Amino acid sequence: MMKWLPVSLLVASVYAQAAPVLVNVIDGDTVIIRDDSLTYHLRLLDIDAPERQQAFGIQSRRSLQQLCEHTSISVQLQGRDLYGRTLGHLYCNNTDASESQITLGMAWFNARYSKRLALDALQQQAQQQGLGLWQEAQPMPPWQWRKIYGQYYRRQP
Repeated sequence: MMKWLPVSLLVASVYAQAAPVLVNVIDGDTVIIRDDSLTYHLRLLDIDAPERQQAFGIQSRRSLQQLCEHTSISVQLQGRDLYGRTLGHLYCNNTDASESQITLGMAWFNARYSKRLALDALQQQAQQQGLGLWQEAQPMPPWQWRKIYGQYYRRQP
């Protein structure tokens, strides 16, 4: 019996790895994740959500919170961006968070960096239905907002 103990401890340690945990939702496309002993900012791929100080910024953040807080999450990491942020896909109860944000009209499809054209079609549906930020006739995309107002606001965790 004693000779099986090390093997059983090894098996137990493999299964004891904790699932990733959502620590905080920064805005509609950025979260803080704790995975084992590592904590990092995750920038969601495929979307660009309004900044918190921008129109629909708070609603976009709340939408992501409602989807992901107190649920099981999984993350598929895809590298880093120019600002050092970790990039990846976030799934909350097996729901793609980027897809959900676009479907609800809480983010733009990021055509400049994404090849997932199905998300562009979801954005067009949200626009036609006047969902979320598409309630406004001409909502300002966050990349334009940052060009105009970026120097006047501070990103807050």
